[in-house]
Amino acid sequence: MTPVSFRANDNQIFPIEQDIEQKSDKPSKFTNSEKIGAVAFASALAAATITGGIMHGKLRSTEKVLNGKIKDINSKYGELDKLNKKLQDEIKKTTEKFNALFEQSVTPKDMPEDVYGAMKSTIEKADYGYDITTPPVTGKRIVKTKMENAIDLPQVGTTNRSFIKELNIPEISESGKFDYELPMSDEVKITHMKSADFKPVKSQPTNVSENYADSVKWDNDKIARDVLQNFFDGHGQTLDGVKLHFEPVAGGRYKVRIEGKSTYTPDKAVYIGESTKRENSKAAGNYGEGLKMATLKLLKDKDAKNVKIGSDNWNLTYTLEKGNLSDARVLTYSLDKAPKMDGNYLEFETSDKNLLTSLRNTIQRFYNSGNPHFRCPDFENDKLAVKILPKGEKGGFYMSGQRFEFDGKYDGLDGVVFMLKEKPPKAILDPSRDRVSLNSSDLENIAKWVAKDKNMPDEEKAKLINTLQNYWEEKGYFADGPMDKFLNMFLLYSDGKLNINFPENCVAYSNASNELIRDLGSKGYKICKDGFSGIGMKTVRDLCGDMRKHDVVIPNDIQKKKILILKEALRKLSPSLKSNPKFRGFTDSELDAHIYMFDRNAPKEKRNYSDTLAEAITDLGSSKGFWIDKSYLSEANFADVLETALHELSHKAGGDESSAFSYMLTNVNKQAIGQMMNDPECRAELLALNKLWKMADINAAA
Repeated sequence: MTPVSFRANDNQIFPIEQDIEQKSDKPSKFTNSEKIGAVAFASALAAATITGGIMHGKLRSTEKVLNGKIKDINSKYGELDKLNKKLQDEIKKTTEKFNALFEQSVTPKDMPEDVYGAMKSTIEKADYGYDITTPPVTGKRIVKTKMENAIDLPQVGTTNRSFIKELNIPEISESGKFDYELPMSDEVKITHMKSADFKPVKSQPTNVSENYADSVKWDNDKIARDVLQNFFDGHGQTLDGVKLHFEPVAGGRYKVRIEGKSTYTPDKAVYIGESTKRENSKAAGNYGEGLKMATLKLLKDKDAKNVKIGSDNWNLTYTLEKGNLSDARVLTYSLDKAPKMDGNYLEFETSDKNLLTSLRNTIQRFYNSGNPHFRCPDFENDKLAVKILPKGEKGGFYMSGQRFEFDGKYDGLDGVVFMLKEKPPKAILDPSRDRVSLNSSDLENIAKWVAKDKNMPDEEKAKLINTLQNYWEEKGYFADGPMDKFLNMFLLYSDGKLNINFPENCVAYSNASNELIRDLGSKGYKICKDGFSGIGMKTVRDLCGDMRKHDVVIPNDIQKKKILILKEALRKLSPSLKSNPKFRGFTDSELDAHIYMFDRNAPKEKRNYSDTLAEAITDLGSSKGFWIDKSYLSEANFADVLETALHELSHKAGGDESSAFSYMLTNVNKQAIGQMMNDPECRAELLALNKLWKMADINAAA
């Protein structure tokens, strides 16, 4: 507990001296000694308030500690020193009397036996009046089964591209021979560019050196990707109709020829930056770099003597030749006229048989009418599609129909196929020339982009959420996979913008014990990610209330007696502590405080609550009782524990740092002190309860 703040009122905190001088309407039958004890008791409460409620974590054992706290306050609040000098002097004087009073015999001669006997009998007959083992449920809200203006979860699943049947692609023979042409389909949209006249060129060096190939770390898969990408884009974002031919040739080499049906002009094969795809958001390529880089890698790293490209009325041959400016080889091309052909090709030889395998495998890394990843996705709109796969099946991330590496693997998304129909803005995703492996952060950026799309109807967003039911479960930050993180971000940016009716057995995670989560799971509840609470799902707290912060410790006989003494003291002070038009106090049920004991030194509690001696239980602005540490209950004196009780009950107004709490605690103590000063009977009863408290300590020590 932290020290409380306080508020001056008419240049006083508590009008102690004035209250002492007031006369009670009842005739006094108590001695001067008893009155001095009551003043000491009341002043101790005042001191406790001014010094931060005894800090609720430090036992006030000596006057030195008390004066040290007063000095500390005065150093921060110079004006307070002037306003409360008399009160501080009174505290200093009465503290000595207070300590002397409670250190003397527990049976002072002036204690009326009938009062002590009555209090003793009351405590012996008393009981808690509530279940000491079961703290109250707090924070529970009434949540409607069906929320107004909320949408129901749409059914998932589509029949889109139900015609797709997986290709039966033959294996590459032992000799390296392979012939395969993907079936044509109605989806193919052939690109034909108008023929252009040109002058043939012989051995024209470019400004691309051989060593430039080292600037990108491309393996066989990436070379195959960029070789096939141009055929894919030329057929309207499908490989349908593309033909691959491999055959062994002399010297342990293999000839590779790939053919497509589109045509284009030679400048697109020569100049970097010349591309028909830059403005096409659905094309896989951008700047015409991919084909040139793939060509350079084939020549430098894959033992190709040349790479031939042809289309329409031209043939282009790339080689590596010595440059004019240095001994380094540079990419060089020769351009020749050729008989007109309706299509295009790329041809080279290599000694790397593994490259052939990559080319074959890459067929299914693009969209085609035989790629099952694109058949009947569970969700699809004009921006993206998602398909949930059977458990254990490998999926992948596609953009514009081309599969990208994810976490270093082309099948890096387990159990799901995630497809973007077009390239997002660069601020969301910029895969660059290398098209490096994507990761969870990229998925989170995409989730934010999709969630913020104002053109995407709420029903579609709800369907996307329903499609991802496999990822609803709360797993914890370190257990979340890529699609969990996508969903978390999507929920975050949908918070307050979507309102969905979820099944009754689905609850969003909120702070709760593992035991409670397991219990709910055993009862058929699905504990979902906390982000669902922002779009209409009730939380664990809504269903069960706040998490129980402490484990209940059952009081022994001595501890039970002290709790009953404390409850009786609050009952005796209830006339001054009840709410009235001039004082915002407590209800009868709040003053019949439910007190629960915990052990701050228990292994489960020690980490978070080792300095906590008491803790309020509040619910929607009302007090439901408080927790008290068993050691504090056993070791602290009666005045300290009673002030602690008033402190915790006052927390219904707010937390330790709030002015509302400080003001309420100030007034609560003022009211209690006023009653003790003006009600001799109450004064005697509290002193009797203090005596019973000390007797309990003596019995505990025996």
